[in-house]
Amino acid sequence: MTVSELGASRIPLRVADRFFLAAHTGGQRLSPRVDSELVSLGCAAGLLAELILEEEIAVTPSVRPSGRGRCPDFLSWAILREIREEPGHDLRTWLDYLGQAATEKVRARLVIIDVLREVPVSAGWRGGAAAAWRLADTSVTSPETTLELLFTSAETATGNGMITVPERLAEITCALLARETGVVRQVRLAKNVARQGEFRMKSWQKRIPGPLRNLIAEVAAARGQSAITPRR
Repeated sequence: MTVSELGASRIPLRVADRFFLAAHTGGQRLSPRVDSELVSLGCAAGLLAELILEEEIAVTPSVRPSGRGRCPDFLSWAILREIREEPGHDLRTWLDYLGQAATEKVRARLVIIDVLREVPVSAGWRGGAAAAWRLADTSVTSPETTLELLFTSAETATGNGMITVPERLAEITCALLARETGVVRQVRLAKNVARQGEFRMKSWQKRIPGPLRNLIAEVAAARGQSAITPRR
């Protein structure tokens, strides 16, 4: 999902970054569109998707390292290092483990690249200080706009052809994660755009590489087996 094209001097947004931004709303203070556990699940899956897209990990069906460790940022490298130290676990195990702190880690990465900014807020009558975050980069496109473009723009592949363009795969993977965590339903889209999006996402899921398809299926299963119900 293309959230923005940052300047050439900025680090491009990655799958988990895009999901985090899509999963939150608000101007001066971000708030999650869905339950925080669903946000964590989507962020964890996004972090794994990044390593799959870069061919740094393989899913066979266990998760194992497969690349040269040339990750473009420290967070991805830190996760890859953990996978290298603990190879052989399945996707669900890694989703559960990474989900414990995925939201906070992705948010920190967005702060580092100047997409988010921390905003101190009052903790109320109890005193002390709390923290909130807001967008610091005004060039970030809204989820409404990015989803509409993704759902209505010309397709890059026809028929049942596999989707292989990395940037397109990143956009589609983020959209599918947003669907499985209930985020898409919370984004205000015209009815015809939403219908077109659902049709396309069903088609895309069959045409993305197997490891990403397995990851999306695990996210759907994890949500389905939990007590969390996406907001409608």
